[in-house]
Amino acid sequence: MSKKKKNMPPHWALKFLRLFIKREYIEEIEGDLEETYHINRQESSTVRANWRYVIEVFKLLRPNLIKSLAWNYSISPAGMYQSHFKTAVRGLKKNFGFSAINIFGLSLSIAVGILMILLISERYSFDDFHTQKDRIYKVTTNRVQGTKGEEVQLSTASYYIGNQLKEQVPGIDEVVFMKADRLSADFITERKAISINGFYASASFFDVFSFDLLQGNPQTALSEPNSVVLTRSSARKLFGDADPIGQVLNVEENGDFKSVVIAGVVADPPMNSHMRFDVLVSLSTVVKPFSETANDINSPDNTNDVSVYLLQNEQAKTEDIIGAMANLMGDYNKTIEHPIRHSLQPMETFVTSNTYANRMGPMFSERKIKIMLGLMLIILISACFNYTNLSMARALKRSKEVGIRKVMGASRSQVFTQFIMEALVLAFLALVVGLALFYLIRPQFLDLPNPAAMGHDMFSLKINYILIVYFIGFTFIVGLLAGFQPAFLLSKYKALNAFQDASKFTLFSKGVNLRQVLTGFQFAISIGLIVCAVLVFKQYKFSLDYDLGYSTESIVNIPIEGDYINLLEAEIAKLPEVLETSKSSWVLGVGGDGMSVGMVMSKDNPKPTPFLVNQVDGSYLRMHELSFLAGSGFTRSLDEGQTQNHVIINEKGLQTLGVDSAADAIGKTILHNGNSLQIQGVVEDFISIALTKEIFESFAFVQANEASQYKSLNVKISSANLQSSLAKLEVAYRKHDAIHPFEAHFYDDQIAKVYEREKTTFTIVSFLAFLAICISTLGLLGMAVYTLESRKKEISIRKVLGARLQNLLLLLSHEFLIIVLVSSAIAIPLVLYIVDRMVLNDFIHRIEIKVSDSLSGLAIMLSIGLLTIGWQIRTVFIKNPTDALKNQ
Repeated sequence: MSKKKKNMPPHWALKFLRLFIKREYIEEIEGDLEETYHINRQESSTVRANWRYVIEVFKLLRPNLIKSLAWNYSISPAGMYQSHFKTAVRGLKKNFGFSAINIFGLSLSIAVGILMILLISERYSFDDFHTQKDRIYKVTTNRVQGTKGEEVQLSTASYYIGNQLKEQVPGIDEVVFMKADRLSADFITERKAISINGFYASASFFDVFSFDLLQGNPQTALSEPNSVVLTRSSARKLFGDADPIGQVLNVEENGDFKSVVIAGVVADPPMNSHMRFDVLVSLSTVVKPFSETANDINSPDNTNDVSVYLLQNEQAKTEDIIGAMANLMGDYNKTIEHPIRHSLQPMETFVTSNTYANRMGPMFSERKIKIMLGLMLIILISACFNYTNLSMARALKRSKEVGIRKVMGASRSQVFTQFIMEALVLAFLALVVGLALFYLIRPQFLDLPNPAAMGHDMFSLKINYILIVYFIGFTFIVGLLAGFQPAFLLSKYKALNAFQDASKFTLFSKGVNLRQVLTGFQFAISIGLIVCAVLVFKQYKFSLDYDLGYSTESIVNIPIEGDYINLLEAEIAKLPEVLETSKSSWVLGVGGDGMSVGMVMSKDNPKPTPFLVNQVDGSYLRMHELSFLAGSGFTRSLDEGQTQNHVIINEKGLQTLGVDSAADAIGKTILHNGNSLQIQGVVEDFISIALTKEIFESFAFVQANEASQYKSLNVKISSANLQSSLAKLEVAYRKHDAIHPFEAHFYDDQIAKVYEREKTTFTIVSFLAFLAICISTLGLLGMAVYTLESRKKEISIRKVLGARLQNLLLLLSHEFLIIVLVSSAIAIPLVLYIVDRMVLNDFIHRIEIKVSDSLSGLAIMLSIGLLTIGWQIRTVFIKNPTDALKNQ
């Protein structure tokens, strides 16, 4: 580039100026602007001078300086748009095949766009019903926990810091304490009993949160011990239409009974609430903090038991409150090795943040939203590129139409508007089809498992009038994006050039042109999504088929709530299809409420070390066929209250205790939570939770000595009629528990549920890959149509000279092969990196990525591409060559 050109103003801004400013003013204005531009360059920099030049150009777009638009001489703007609309509709009808392909491609992206608009709208509506949402915060904790010295962030805090905030820190209107552990209890009346879940909450609950209290006094409903507030649905289940206020209920929680009084009825929490409950019980029923005898509860170190919410004053600043908490913890932090730091989490992030280890309620992280939004934009851009490619391919046939319009007096802006109108009409037709597609995929999307939702429904994806306005705006933008480039390029053709032979008509520059870039982008997306889907599915299948180290075949696990498990086991064991039974506190490979961690030490390793513990009976290890390296399993189950004397550990536990071999470990004594236990056996390592990274690799089986310690009854069955067998199990279960639902799960199904996240990822990626392949195939069709239209006479001549179909296929697919290979070279390494970091990195045991996996996307796209191009070439090849050459 010459020095003279470098010192000139932006060329595009100058062209823009000449396009709109009246001819009689342009010379004088250009001179003044250029003079000002050079002064600005001398005083500042070239970049700043360029910006000022552009701003001055746009300032000159005044009514007295702008050229008169062509349509003002003839018809009104309304009449012009009406004419363009009619012409667009006629054109779409005339070219039905082209229109159908584009409508289908855009409708796919619009359906995904509608889904994302609804998802984002509902996601950001969480907790909006709280009138003081912008002032509600949760106190969080950052501290070092565990023997490994890991820093964790907790969504809980301590009674101490909450009480200090309330009493000593200005700018806080109210503080609410809620027990971190959810309440799960049986509520019993004289006529009925139901199992419901909820929270223990302090008296100020309704002063902070805007849940609709239908009956009762919000100031006193949770102020007294043993007072409860039921949701409307729970009250109806227990009392029907009778007034529940003042009624006395018996409550059984973990074998403990107490009587409570109903002090209020609250409306059921809406779907967009981060806090879901059936009942609220006064916190003073179970905890009496701030009393002289509650030293452990009041300790600043007790940061796991309570959630602390606060209502910030409108004039207060969040950073001042955080600073005040640091000062309140200052003296205590001087007495401990690792300081405890508290912060505040705003309510708007309760559902979006995945930072905290013990968060409450459903979660749909900001990261997940961004990933899904990015994928939606990729599909949308790909569909818009499609329209561009197909429009440009079709433009070869429309060049004479553009020429006639310009000869008849149409301006460039009128031609531009005509093509934009066509794109908008097509986009709104795609919106209708997209809505139908959305209603087809909506049930499947809602049924996708979302482990982070904590068993709650998070989304309804219902359309309302406001969202319809968003859909229309979204479709308008899609139409503009899709139609802008074809309209811009086609409208600039000169009338004389438009009447030239189509074979000499060039839409794109030589070398690497825009059409090739757009097509390559589509191929890269399709190839990347295919490879991603293949790898995620392989890891999912690998996880399901992996040898866990114990048997799961034909085992049904029944969750138990109560102390009747021994009676139920004895009755079930009598069924002819039951081969064997066992009991455990939780299910290996799945987890459960009975999971526990015990601190273990030995003579060889006196430092307390965490072991994952499962309390089992005498037949558990035999029934699940765990492999022993040394020693033996438990010979019998312990009686109620009998002393625990033995333990069985795994290989990792052996290494943790510092014992050289399994044989040497037998008979050694360890301390488990202060109890002396003798090692009776050592089993091979197995998968305790999942193939994902484990926090505690050391494992111990301990015999349970109380029926209430068992949370799962494991039943091995052999039956040709599984439904009949399950029905018999339910009959036996109902004799002992008429309150809780009967939930019998086949072990293999439970293992599969552990990997629901991977299954969901595979489903979403596969769906998007399918959409991308459809859109890319349409784009490929556009490329083939363009190539054949521009080389139609060449093909006819080659055919006359004796060329065969396969020769033409090799010749004309050359460009496609280069594009798809370059796209693969870009997409495959990028996808392998993303999958490795974001999916496979979570697994200890993972698949080995093979060359065939990496090339799967390339193979599929090559097959589809060659079939598409071959089909188009054959269509041209079978035609009479004289049709293409008759004008020569």
